[in-house]
Amino acid sequence: MSDFELLENLKTTIENDPTNFQARRELAVLCMDMGYEKVALNQFNSLSQIFTEDADIFFNIGICWEKLKNDKMALKAYQRAIELKPNEIDYIFNLALVYEKLGQLEEAKYQFKKAICINPEDYNSFFCIGCIFVKEKDSHSAIKCFKKAIQYNYGDYFAHFYLAQEYKKVGNIELAIDEYNKVLELSPDYAWAYFNLAQIYYERGELTLAIRNLEASLSKNKKDIEAYKILAKIHLQLENPQTAKEVLLHAIEILEDNGDIYYALSKCEEKLENPQARLQYLEKAITCASTLTYNMSTVLSEHKKCQKLI
Repeated sequence: MSDFELLENLKTTIENDPTNFQARRELAVLCMDMGYEKVALNQFNSLSQIFTEDADIFFNIGICWEKLKNDKMALKAYQRAIELKPNEIDYIFNLALVYEKLGQLEEAKYQFKKAICINPEDYNSFFCIGCIFVKEKDSHSAIKCFKKAIQYNYGDYFAHFYLAQEYKKVGNIELAIDEYNKVLELSPDYAWAYFNLAQIYYERGELTLAIRNLEASLSKNKKDIEAYKILAKIHLQLENPQTAKEVLLHAIEILEDNGDIYYALSKCEEKLENPQARLQYLEKAITCASTLTYNMSTVLSEHKKCQKLI
């Protein structure tokens, strides 16, 4: 039976017997799962007036409010659910997430820690506290939390990824590389791990490794403009302007018009000593000003100089 058929059956059951509260509860949960949050919320609110001590109802009301982007109402619903079931870890975890969304980071950390007190191996809460420390620019505390998350769930490649980022911030580059490689062991298609590895190798001057990882990143995420730009830049540094040009032309095929890519192409044509082509790409870069991150006055100055060469 499909969800829609089940929905119709439940509605019919309730029409025939409005006091069938189990059917109303099932209908509310089904509506919530199907994306009919307002309908679900109405059902849960009605049930909450009858079953005033049912914590699960208030928890589901909180979920509905979150889906409806009303975090303050979600907060109240979760708080009521926790009043009724103080040690229900899912309730506490959701409450913590809402506090975080509302910017109340200390309260969010407090709630996540409550969840950990109930379950000392709650890797999700360790991960979330780590993310808050990232927001607070406290890398050392974030690292401790991400390591704890990994201790209890090694397969969480997001925790490895975030840990790698924080290791890089504090200068532990080799540890960052190790963690990014663990991400790729766990999730071989995760493009950002390849890209971040490429950035590390590029910054260290290990250009062959940088190229390898950028190409791997682009094989997983063909629309990563930064990867194209860095890859082309490396080929220019290696005195391979034709290769750089080919990379950028492929980027244009994928991304269509882009000011940064056209400007980078002008640099390739400059190296290839093609002033007419360089001028054309500079003009295209100027036309695509909304996607140009380079200084416009610099681009205009280059355009003027190029005109004089033709």
